[in-house]
Amino acid sequence: MLPNTMRKVVVNAFPRNAFPMLRRCFLISLMPSLLVVEHAADPSPSAASTSASVVGTPIQFNAGGNSERYRVSGWSKTEKEYTWSEGKSAQLGLPIPSSPGALTLLAKMGALVSRPTVPYQKVEVFANGQKIADWEVADTVDFSALIPAKVTKNESILNVEFRVPNATSPK
Repeated sequence: MLPNTMRKVVVNAFPRNAFPMLRRCFLISLMPSLLVVEHAADPSPSAASTSASVVGTPIQFNAGGNSERYRVSGWSKTEKEYTWSEGKSAQLGLPIPSSPGALTLLAKMGALVSRPTVPYQKVEVFANGQKIADWEVADTVDFSALIPAKVTKNESILNVEFRVPNATSPK
C-alpha cells in the first residue's frame, strides 16, 4: 500500500511481435497506449488540484486519444491502438499541481523484442532529469518507480523520459 503522500502515474504499453506496417529506418521499442496521473488517497477526477493538471485525466496514446499535447519528443505517428516510441529517447511533459510531493510511476509496458538476439529492451527512466529506474522490458509487465518529492518540488511540469539505449528496428 502506498503512503497517502504519494501519487500514481500509470503508463500502459503492449508488446508487438509483427511489424509489417512500420518504417524500417527508425529505431523503435516502446508502445504506450494509456497514461493516468491520480491521487493515491482519492483517485476521482475531482481530486485534481488545477484544471491544467493531468491528475485524474487519462492520457490515451491510441487513435482519437489525447496524448499528442503531452508528447515532447521521440514518438512516432499515432496508430489505431498505441503510439510507438521512436529513437533512443521518448519524452512527455505532464502538467502537475505545484509541489505535489512524492509520486509513483507505475507502468505496464512492453517492447519490441526479437528472441533470442534481443530478449528485452533496457529502459532508463528519468523524471525532471533525475534517473529514477532501470527496467528490462520485454512482454507486457508491470513496473514502478518512486519519484521523490524533491524532484517535483516547485515544478508545474513533470518531464518523464524513457531512454532506450539499445533501441532496435524491425528490419
